[in-house]
Amino acid sequence: MKLAPKTNAALAALLAALFLGTPGSFGVAQATSAPAGARICARPNDAVREYAGVIEKTRKEQPELAEALRLFPKGGDLHNHLSGTVPAETYLALAAADGACFGPEGKTGRYTLEGGTSSGGCGDGFSPVSGASPAEREGILQSLSMYRLGYADTQQGHDHFFATFARFRAVSDNVCNTPPMLAEVLRRSHRDGVSYLETMLSFQSSAVNALARQLRQRFPLEASYRDSRQFPAMQRFLLDAGLKDAVAAARTEIAQYVNKTRTLLNCGTPEADGACGVSYAFVSTVNRTSAQGDGTPDLAKVFTQAAFSMQLSSSEPRVVGVNLLSKEDAPVSLTGFQDQMRIFRYFHDAFPGVNIALHAGELTPCFVGGDNPALKEHLTGTLKAGARRIGHGVSFAFLKPEEKSEVAEQIRRNNALVEIMFTSNAQILGVAGAEHPFAQYRVYGVPVAFASDDEGVSHANLTDEWIYGFEKYALTRDDLQYLGRNSLQYSFIPGAPLWADVAQGKPVEACSGDAPGSATPSPRCASFLKQSAKGAAQWEYEARLKEYWHNYGKYFEKR
Repeated sequence: MKLAPKTNAALAALLAALFLGTPGSFGVAQATSAPAGARICARPNDAVREYAGVIEKTRKEQPELAEALRLFPKGGDLHNHLSGTVPAETYLALAAADGACFGPEGKTGRYTLEGGTSSGGCGDGFSPVSGASPAEREGILQSLSMYRLGYADTQQGHDHFFATFARFRAVSDNVCNTPPMLAEVLRRSHRDGVSYLETMLSFQSSAVNALARQLRQRFPLEASYRDSRQFPAMQRFLLDAGLKDAVAAARTEIAQYVNKTRTLLNCGTPEADGACGVSYAFVSTVNRTSAQGDGTPDLAKVFTQAAFSMQLSSSEPRVVGVNLLSKEDAPVSLTGFQDQMRIFRYFHDAFPGVNIALHAGELTPCFVGGDNPALKEHLTGTLKAGARRIGHGVSFAFLKPEEKSEVAEQIRRNNALVEIMFTSNAQILGVAGAEHPFAQYRVYGVPVAFASDDEGVSHANLTDEWIYGFEKYALTRDDLQYLGRNSLQYSFIPGAPLWADVAQGKPVEACSGDAPGSATPSPRCASFLKQSAKGAAQWEYEARLKEYWHNYGKYFEKR
């Protein structure tokens, strides 16, 4: 079926019921509040097999279509974690070059990486990555990604996915590796037809953590972090304690990353890698699972990370936004959500020009209970905190029709976008196909776009998202074009957008008489494009689309 971008609320409710059935039918016991400990989701993960089957069948039976979808101009990849996008194979190579070591991770049966000792050796039970046998290399790859995971149940996929980040952190947190990591991610983006990338990264972690400890000493009472009247004093304290110095150091760090990445890709030379043509920006991150020793939310750290990230984004053009990330169903995340949103609302008011894109709704009843208010409140609370984009938004599928209407209306009113990531949703949450809210969002008139999330951890690529979406939801040529346009329309590239209405293909008034992407825009439209980096990027995208349809439109004529 063709997914109409808009419809009325009554029809939306009807179609939503058809897509999902009755809410709360996820095959698990219900819970009324956030669990005190980790909830076990023993539901079979059929989603991964279904998802992978669609992609494998398409690649096998329609290889030309799969290749055409790889080449499709995808516009922007707006939800991308730098460390999670780097393939495990690349981490192995970087680890070997670093002199890093591998060894057992407790009794999990998995490997983890750690840095070499000061003498160049390895700690007890660890061995140099450079000397790993083929069997050991295979085990490391499986430990650092979802490669060949058995998916005994949904919980296993969830836990393994999030555990990989700590296992490769000894390599990914080495700032010397950031430029080669970034170069690799840009190469992957280029291969998948991406023209603009926003990638999430933390900066100056040690300095920010030190500031958080000072803040905790100055404001030791937990109640202080729940009283927004205290926030200005906390912000002033951090500024006096050296927050601006940390921001300045981050700006220097970013300039070094950019310059070294250009060198690695030979940008500006006759041997320039095609990845040089992918423009990119950073999104500074805040960790929602920051916890104190007793497991309670470390709100001082969340506040400090938010203060740092907002200050950095307001002063560094290459940091275009701020995101709150990490495991949303963790007890510390569920307990601390309202306080975290209070902190973000404060900084949204203090820095109204800074873009916010938050992970939200990466939840299902299997992990938090079918009537847990978090399924809805993590979506609405995120929007109230100033988010212009929502990452994942899967919990929308498990809301009652009236709740869906309310959430959808709030998203539309905020002119926000939901970032859709089929691969990680299947691997982490066990959600795909009819259970996934992608089609429901479209029915409710909610803007959406595909994104990659953590394709290195997922052992996948962005094209997989498009193949699955195209085949599973019977997308049309117009649908593909709409999704690609949305990715740039809702990007954090500075400037006014080209489209007054993406769904209707209506450009802004200044370019209303022009053919988008033409080589000779009218003087008025040319003036608009000159003043808007976003508009110019969208205009260039339209030119790429026109060429693409000329060369590959035949593969999409049946729809």
